[in-house]
Amino acid sequence: MKMRGYLLGTAILTAVPFAASAEDMYPRFTVYGGYSHAFADGDRNADDGIGFFVGAGVPLTRYLNVDFSAYHETFGGKDGGEDQRENSFKADFLFYYSRNRAFSPYVGIGAGYTKTAIDGIGDDTNPFFDAGVGFQTYPFRNSALGFVYDIRYRWLDNTLIGTSSKLEDVVVRAGLVVPFGVATAYRVVETAPTSKAEAEKRPEPVKMSVERRFADVLFDFDRSDIKPSFANNLDAAAKTINELGEQNAKVRVKVDGHTDWVGTDGYNMALGERRANAVKQYLIRKGVAADRIDTTSYGESKPVATNETAEGRALNRRAEVRTTAE
Repeated sequence: MKMRGYLLGTAILTAVPFAASAEDMYPRFTVYGGYSHAFADGDRNADDGIGFFVGAGVPLTRYLNVDFSAYHETFGGKDGGEDQRENSFKADFLFYYSRNRAFSPYVGIGAGYTKTAIDGIGDDTNPFFDAGVGFQTYPFRNSALGFVYDIRYRWLDNTLIGTSSKLEDVVVRAGLVVPFGVATAYRVVETAPTSKAEAEKRPEPVKMSVERRFADVLFDFDRSDIKPSFANNLDAAAKTINELGEQNAKVRVKVDGHTDWVGTDGYNMALGERRANAVKQYLIRKGVAADRIDTTSYGESKPVATNETAEGRALNRRAEVRTTAE
């Protein structure tokens, strides 16, 4: 048992420093299930327990989940002993280090009850506690299906098995996880392009104000490509920018890239820059002079909506376009 405790502590220390370079994987809830293997305490006088588990989880905050799960395990009896069958239910708190598609590691603490049944002896229900580490990963770009891996050290009160009042097992689980509520409806902020009649009423270029703010361009998580739904807004912005440039040679275009708060700071800064550059290249293709456009990434540092909801995070994954004059 000392070796198992050592291995579990090592897993905790090695899991925390890793965070994958991927953006938002922050579902409203998840369901999961798979294979469970319990390395049996010696006092059980039984083979390892083999079974399955199912569960569901809900995020309370950016880094905290509450999960509920149930599982069944059967420990084969040794030396002619009877099989030990356990049906359990528990609640967990999962403390995430990051929430990324590629790697979302966590530390888990759980408590619940186990009903143990042994033929010829009877059955009883007892409480248990466990603690350990795990992670989720969603490796497929075009699929929400992911995988979950978890290892726990479990302390179980015992009234039927062995010679000790407590049993200590190491439980390893591997299975599939499906997130729900990740995809969000994106709200488009419409900005009417300047009409020809309004342009004719403008004052002389030297005196006119060229400061304009155009509709934000929103992006899917971990993406920097321009979605077709925002092409019309950028086409209108490019037309206006070119008209302003003809009237005032000092007009400049500022494109700022932003992300939500899920993911590492360094990755989000790079992602914000890719989004700003994607908008810049689109404007260039529409005739805006490349040397007129400046790009900046602010990463996750300037949200326009709460990052606690999927809708808010969708609005924060954006690029802002505006014109200024030197």
